[in-house]
Amino acid sequence: MKNVIIGTAGHVDHGKTEIVKALTGKDTDRLSEEKSRGISIVLGFAPIDLGVGIRAGIIDVPGHEKFIKNMVSGVVGVDLVIFVIAADEGVMPQTREHFEIVRMLGVNAGIIVITKMDLADSELARIVESEAKDLLKNTPLENSPFVHTSTVSGEGLDELKRILADKCKQITEKKDNGFFRIPVDRVFSKTGIGTIVTGTTWSGKTYPGDELVLEPLGRKVRVREIQTFDTSLEETSIGMRIALALHGVKQNDVSIGDQLLTPGKLKVTSMLNTSVEVSMIPGSAIKNRQRLRFHHAAREIMCRAVLLDNNKLDKGLAGFIQLRLEKPTVAMAGDRFVLRTYSPMRVVGGGIILDPLPAKVRGSNEKVIKELNVLKEGSEKEIVKMLIDRAGEKGILLNSIERFGFTAEGVVRLVGKLERSGDIRRIGRVLVSSANAETKENEIMSALEQFGKRNSLMWGMDKEELRVKIGLEGNSLFDFLMKKGETEGRLFFKGGLVRSGSANRALSKEEQNVLRKVEKIILEKGFEFSLLKDLVEEYGQKTLDGYLHILRERKVVVKIKKTGYMHTEYMDKILKGVKDFLAGGSELTIGELKNMFGFSRKFAVPLLEYLDSERYTRRVGNARVAGPRLEERDGN
Repeated sequence: MKNVIIGTAGHVDHGKTEIVKALTGKDTDRLSEEKSRGISIVLGFAPIDLGVGIRAGIIDVPGHEKFIKNMVSGVVGVDLVIFVIAADEGVMPQTREHFEIVRMLGVNAGIIVITKMDLADSELARIVESEAKDLLKNTPLENSPFVHTSTVSGEGLDELKRILADKCKQITEKKDNGFFRIPVDRVFSKTGIGTIVTGTTWSGKTYPGDELVLEPLGRKVRVREIQTFDTSLEETSIGMRIALALHGVKQNDVSIGDQLLTPGKLKVTSMLNTSVEVSMIPGSAIKNRQRLRFHHAAREIMCRAVLLDNNKLDKGLAGFIQLRLEKPTVAMAGDRFVLRTYSPMRVVGGGIILDPLPAKVRGSNEKVIKELNVLKEGSEKEIVKMLIDRAGEKGILLNSIERFGFTAEGVVRLVGKLERSGDIRRIGRVLVSSANAETKENEIMSALEQFGKRNSLMWGMDKEELRVKIGLEGNSLFDFLMKKGETEGRLFFKGGLVRSGSANRALSKEEQNVLRKVEKIILEKGFEFSLLKDLVEEYGQKTLDGYLHILRERKVVVKIKKTGYMHTEYMDKILKGVKDFLAGGSELTIGELKNMFGFSRKFAVPLLEYLDSERYTRRVGNARVAGPRLEERDGN
């Protein structure tokens, strides 16, 4: 079953609602104000029977200039337009404005209906048709069929319905992005059912019981029931006119233009990079930083237009514009929109969203313009590669690429091609360009080489210190490059340290002599430990730290205080003595430790603190009992 949405367009009082009623038998003007004033104010909806295999609905839009906002929200998402022009009046201001809206929103299939033929002769009708052809010239609707009609006499109505059916059969199925998405164009409530929203499905499917998110509110909701023109459904499909009964949200929480979608697919944004074409209506122009009305997905938001490649765009010209919105929304690349001036309100342009989550443009725009040209004109592969390249070393999440108009399956396919060609690296669900990964890999090797030159006595650099130094905190690329370096035999690890080149550290004969001297001094201190002031004065703190690092690494000495060291020969004696003492059921105090090994409180207190920190002992009040590591010692 093909789903087709047909929209009306045209000047006020040119007979749009009468045509819909004649085709469907339904009066879409449901408000008392509409009936009393004789004009449409809000959107009207009606199903139409166009034969087997087609499920079609008509959206009737207001024609009055005061309700252009409502008209735009109705045209968004239509497949085919019935463009209405009255034979007795011809092309009027809203005719031109409605046509520009239809054109800007990318509607490229339509039927031009000359109405009210009962009020005009054939000569006048030919003049009106000629005016309409001038309006359509050099646009996708240029070759649209014309039908002359009268809802009074019935002229042309059968022909119109036949052409509608033929046109609907030719409509190409819309691209489905895979996840459910629908802009809300009406919201109301019913007793016993609750909040109900209506709209045209832009992509994906949903089912009763599904959880969706209402954006930009971010509210989780559940689908209770689905209907299309009063018929209950068990699932939706793309291009279908539906009503959803929702659980988890009140009517007052929902606004026209909100979007319901699969959770986690789109992010709220207040900035969009776009390609804009200025309207062909005389006098149209967009100036840099002009305040405009942004119409997208049935919503109107005030925005500021920052022109990226011009200071002004005149009638019919196109350019790149960053739209800075005064209220948040959700969008994806490929979405179309309309721009109207702030005051007086008139259509000034429209276009297509290229980047739904851009950075704020500052200074030179050359790089941004180059990226936007790729997004506008590039192949799918070029677009994905550019997105990964520009993400830098942080990379881009696999599913983030979907926001640029790709399906999940399409992203996986394109990423696979780029992986096989060696252009990118895939790290879990993060994608990094090979060039950016190589740059960071070179930084790692350079940092380790410089560290080795400055710290020849150190086995290696602290791995977390290296991560911070090259700016990869919290980045999986660092772990990927560490593993890659280890696999290739370029990086070596010991404890929390990393080293390049070789797993072994070679000491010169002179360095080996100094190392033995430092060890001897610590050994001669016995059960005591000191700040080693003499050695610091002789070798300098940095050099001495290197020798002490080696001795600790070889488990020759242990660090007691910030700068205090004890030889492991004496530490082993202390651990054996403490274990034997505690084995008798006694508790170890500072005084007893002093008596056992003959040193002062100056050494006993930090020593006990060391034993506690290493879990050889455990403090209970002012005494110590055996800790887990002491109990693990096998008599040594």
